[in-house]
Amino acid sequence: MSAHIDDPVWGNRLSVVADAEHLPPLVLNPARIPDPKTIPPRQWLYGTQLLRGFVTVLVAPGGTGKSIYAMTVAVSCTMGQTLLGEHVFARVNAAVLNLEDPLDELDRRLAAIMICHHIDETDVMGRLFMHSGEDRPVTMASKSEDGFTIVYPDEAALIEQIRKHDIGVIVVDPFAESHTLEENSNPDMVKAAAAWRRVARATNCAIFLIHHVRKGAVADIDSARGAKGLTDSARVGLLMSPMTEDEAKELCVPKEDRWQYVRLDNAKANMAPRASKATWLRLEQVQLHNGTQDYPSGDTVAALATWDPPKVWEELTVEQCNQALDQISDGPGAGVRYAPTRRGRDNDRWAGSVLVKMFDLTEQQADRIVGTWLQTGLLVRDTYRDPTQRKDRSCVRVIDAKRPGPVE
Repeated sequence: MSAHIDDPVWGNRLSVVADAEHLPPLVLNPARIPDPKTIPPRQWLYGTQLLRGFVTVLVAPGGTGKSIYAMTVAVSCTMGQTLLGEHVFARVNAAVLNLEDPLDELDRRLAAIMICHHIDETDVMGRLFMHSGEDRPVTMASKSEDGFTIVYPDEAALIEQIRKHDIGVIVVDPFAESHTLEENSNPDMVKAAAAWRRVARATNCAIFLIHHVRKGAVADIDSARGAKGLTDSARVGLLMSPMTEDEAKELCVPKEDRWQYVRLDNAKANMAPRASKATWLRLEQVQLHNGTQDYPSGDTVAALATWDPPKVWEELTVEQCNQALDQISDGPGAGVRYAPTRRGRDNDRWAGSVLVKMFDLTEQQADRIVGTWLQTGLLVRDTYRDPTQRKDRSCVRVIDAKRPGPVE
């Protein structure tokens, strides 16, 4: 049995299948066993984040820049150029459905992105589409008047618009505003996600859903607000999180600047990389120069740019590394050897203190270098007999055969 509903704004008559009565018979067919070389590759559009015909979910707390990120991705796709480090496989039209902010706020964000990345208006003109939920809500899934049947008011209308404008990427920000179902219900969230998946399949576009996290620590994709039905239904799950205090220390970012940095992880991967290997972005403050008599300073709007953590190795030459290794090998004197780690009052005996004193590095930078040398076997852990304390103590020894550069 099927029911029909009218879209009161866009005027389309929608058919909602209520059961399997009108579906073809269910038949199991033998596998085709295709030649692997004849199978078409997956149609990735933006790195391994956006894929034609599939849904991607980005989960992030408020204030991290997720809306800015999503819009920048859309702009990048319309240009066919990399803006935030991910490879763009094909230049496509993109649409941003922001369902909670007014259009003038979206204009400010777009202007900041274009200024930050030196984008000419001709690069996106006619290819980027914008819709504000304040002008017209978009409801992909809701309950009918009986309170039980789920209907999909805007699904057909949106498919029509995507096809009309040849859209390849749709940003939905936030996902919660695109339905009126129960957020904490897994069956409801599966239905809401399925509506977006059908749009992706019907139009062969990539759907990018932006979603909030629940209160508390942001650890993984399970931090997403509401039931797991949404994130479980997504082909790709991304997690954006602010830089932690420990990450700031490791990456030598001043405490007062930490708020400017966010990391982006594949939330469906088994393990996130350590801070120095993660994908990092920096919030840049962009002046729009739109001052008026009443507001002479105009607007300052955030935009995102890629950020590479400082690589201390680029600051040290082979000669400098060997000079430090010489001192570590000699020890601090009087038969004392350097230790592999810092331990309270024993800091002066820590091998990293040599690097701090010689090259004015931070302790975090020195710790990373010593850790890497231990990992590669250039330094090895050992013990020695302390001549003063007359007991065995931990130490490091330099393996000359693994020194950087030629060794005489």
